[in-house]
Amino acid sequence: MIYQLLYTSRSTVPRGGHTDLDILSHALTNNRLLGVTGCLLREEDGFCQVLEGAKDTVRALFEQIRCDPRHFAVTERINRLVPMRSFASWSMCYGALSAADRAFLARRFAGDSRNFAVVFDRIQKIAVAS
Repeated sequence: MIYQLLYTSRSTVPRGGHTDLDILSHALTNNRLLGVTGCLLREEDGFCQVLEGAKDTVRALFEQIRCDPRHFAVTERINRLVPMRSFASWSMCYGALSAADRAFLARRFAGDSRNFAVVFDRIQKIAVAS
C-alpha cells in the first residue's frame, strides 16, 4: 500500500520567482532519492501539496516541510493508504491552483463528509493540465 498525504499552507512570498524554483528543484532531487512522488500546486499566496510513498518516509518528509520558513499555517488535510500512486509519473509535478480550484478544495475540506477520491481526481486534472 502507498501512503498519501495532502496538506495546504500559506506562503510567505507570492507565487513565482526563485522561491518556487528552489522548492521544486529540491523536491525533484530529494523525492527521487526517497521514492516519493506527488504534486505541488501553487496559488498566489499558498500551496497545496500531495506526497506519496512509504508511510515513514512521507511522514518524515512532511515534518521537514512543516518546519520550512517559506510557509506557515501548514494544515494536514488528508492522509490515507491506497493501493497505487496517483502521481507515479512525477517525482514532483508543479501546477497553478486557480481561484475556482481553491474554492472547490476549500468546500471539500470543510465539514466531516469529505470525498477524498473527488479531491485527488481534481488535483490530478490540474496536474495534467499544467
